[in-house]
Amino acid sequence: DADMHRERIFGGHVGEYMEYLEEEDNTKYQQQFASYLADDVEADGLEELYEGVHEKIREDPSPSDKKGFSPDKSFKRKVKKTLEERKADVQVKKDAKNAELEESDDDE
Repeated sequence: DADMHRERIFGGHVGEYMEYLEEEDNTKYQQQFASYLADDVEADGLEELYEGVHEKIREDPSPSDKKGFSPDKSFKRKVKKTLEERKADVQVKKDAKNAELEESDDDE
């Protein structure tokens, strides 16, 4: 079990998935692992990468400062329609459908 846990902790399953995608679907591989490819990280180099990350965490385990979240204020919801407006929309659709049906009856 220790070997299996070590493999999971150090990204062995991610490396296997990288190799699988590279062989089967290269376009999805390019999308999924774009940041890894930009940093020249291969599937075989993941263990060293994870070891380095674990060492840095052990050196300073305190969490980093979080960036403040500011929501996009430009988005505005549409104003709800009133009951009369909704009924008017339904009536317009009904009238259009009735006109269409009358027209098809006239053709026959």
